[in-house]
Amino acid sequence: MKSYRIGIAFFYHESHSFSPMKTEIEQFRNEGYFIGDEIYDAYTGTKTEVGGFLDVLRQEEDVEIVPLLCAAAIPSGVVSTEAYTIIEEQMLQSIREAGRLDGLLLALHGAMVVEHLFDPEEHLLGKIRGLIGPDVPIATTLDMHANLSEKMIDYTPLHFGFKTYPHVDMYEQGVHAAAALLKQLKEGVKYYASFEKLPMMPPSINMRTAEGPMHKMIEWAKQAEQEEGICNVSVFGGFPYSDIPMVGASVLVIALDSQKGEETARKMASLFWNVREEFIMDLPDVREGLNLAMSIADDKPVVLADISDNPLSCGSGDTTELLREMVRINIPNSLFGGLYDPESIEVCRQAGAGNKVSLALGGKISPEFGEPVCVEATVVALSDGVFHNSGPFNQHLRVDLKGAAHIRVGEMDVLLIGRPMSANDPEMFRHIGLEPSTKRILGLKAKNHFRAAFEPIVGRIIYVDAPGVASNRLTTFTYRYIPTPIWPLDDIDYKVKQRRKEKWKQ
Repeated sequence: MKSYRIGIAFFYHESHSFSPMKTEIEQFRNEGYFIGDEIYDAYTGTKTEVGGFLDVLRQEEDVEIVPLLCAAAIPSGVVSTEAYTIIEEQMLQSIREAGRLDGLLLALHGAMVVEHLFDPEEHLLGKIRGLIGPDVPIATTLDMHANLSEKMIDYTPLHFGFKTYPHVDMYEQGVHAAAALLKQLKEGVKYYASFEKLPMMPPSINMRTAEGPMHKMIEWAKQAEQEEGICNVSVFGGFPYSDIPMVGASVLVIALDSQKGEETARKMASLFWNVREEFIMDLPDVREGLNLAMSIADDKPVVLADISDNPLSCGSGDTTELLREMVRINIPNSLFGGLYDPESIEVCRQAGAGNKVSLALGGKISPEFGEPVCVEATVVALSDGVFHNSGPFNQHLRVDLKGAAHIRVGEMDVLLIGRPMSANDPEMFRHIGLEPSTKRILGLKAKNHFRAAFEPIVGRIIYVDAPGVASNRLTTFTYRYIPTPIWPLDDIDYKVKQRRKEKWKQ
């Protein structure tokens, strides 16, 4: 019998309080719902948090891996009470049936909202603590856009946030979480958490880590981690589309020395507040963006990113303003996608490849952001929509679009997909015979994650401010539950105070 039994689990959703698309259990089953040993097949060899958990634990001869439950859905509206309850009960049941656990590795997002819960990740951790007791160590991974609450720190100090956006260090944070958990189990290491919550919810459009204010924050975090006694520094930008009391930015420091951790957390919070204005960006509207794209002479494609309808920011993936303008201009050698439209895919299937069809594209889920675009099109190719990401974002992960159709409208190619999915990997297009690198202009339902795979093959990238539920303009949303005052909705004076914030030690 092995000395240590460590459970691994995953419960992941980013929830938009203002999206009309409620997230039901079907959305989790469409994206990823794996129980027990199914987890090995789904995540072994993937550059994901769970892939990192598995690789570290498999190197330990005295560790038995206990796979529990992994459930994930594409970002969308709030999770229904029914869906959350099903997954929570399955998670807790898997822990009950597992028997003795000496540790738990849990991949979370940190910005889930449920119909009846503002902070479901905290609620879940509380339930888990009630089952496994106060002394079994837990380590989590969290998205950079987590709306981390102080209550989360009550259950464990070991929370490891992504340090990249696009998120290409999911695997590495899984490795770090597993390594820290093992040190606690095998060496008796004690960890202290120091947490600072800031009264700000910066827009995420300028939160990339290759440049700009979040780049500065991550570099400062890495410098702090070189100091003696500091194990990890996570900078969370928050998810501003969550209408909840714990929305917004925060800093979490994991340290071996509580005083050093407190000092580092306060310093990082002050730096974060000081760069807040750098997160604000003015974006061109659709026509301005298209005119700019048409004026650029480049041997690589120009990208028009339809950020307000990015599915990974909870967009429906079927808004039509950018599509309408691209169809109107009829730009030769252009590509738009992926557009969520299962109804049009079915019409294409009925007609078959090579035939002409009359379609009303998009505008079915969110017509308030643009009515359907009526076109005459040729069906070029059809597929089941299954492919594997080439990466580096979610590399090797299997993706199922629930069907896809390549159609040609005038001089433009359009990719229709069977469920909302950001165009973050070229394989979304390549699997059906489209090569995005050869196009003049790409209109993508994407935001920042696509850069990881697309930047090597494209030229200029232009964000356009089209209508959509993930608009960069936070003043368009009617918040009810966020704390006030909060920047950038309010002009406030804030200073990080000298105060004791140590909440947990293990």
